[in-house]
Amino acid sequence: MNVLYAKVALYSYAHLGAIAEQIDEVVEKKAFSSSMNFSPAVGQFQEIIDLTYQKQIIFALGLCVKDALKDFTEKERLCLDYKYFKKRKKEDYVGFDCSSRGYFRLQTRLAEKFAKSLEKAGYSDERFENECLSIDFFREMLKRVKEKENLNRKNKTAAEKEQLNKLKSKIAQNVVKPSATKGSSREMTA
Repeated sequence: MNVLYAKVALYSYAHLGAIAEQIDEVVEKKAFSSSMNFSPAVGQFQEIIDLTYQKQIIFALGLCVKDALKDFTEKERLCLDYKYFKKRKKEDYVGFDCSSRGYFRLQTRLAEKFAKSLEKAGYSDERFENECLSIDFFREMLKRVKEKENLNRKNKTAAEKEQLNKLKSKIAQNVVKPSATKGSSREMTA
């Protein structure tokens, strides 16, 4: 499964219940307003059916994410929670180093592992595209994840360039310049 889709599922997981409740509210409002709406009943019913289908998609994704998370250790779930869910208390993160390079590498590995686990749980790229991306929330979340990924790449590239320039500067300072030697080349040949 595409890692971006897996990240969308992780970021969304904590909000799936609230999204389902919002869909319930919209369905209820549409049902009550249908008595005052003079448009064809078939169209009104189709909108309610579509919303109900979206709710089913949300519940199915939630179950698959929950199932996929079973493949992770407690430490891995803590890392995922820190980045994606933020459901735990601050005390749970005491001693948790999220600024090290190893943490970022671990997050990358965990996202890839989660993508595989989610696919094993029944969510392929095709299913995600056909079902989840038919819902505005997931399309917007995917857009934000892509923007964040691009921003991280740009920052990483800028940091790498800065690090390379520092290294070049150090090398240039350590190189012995010809004019700095004790004797010039003319004195040596004479």
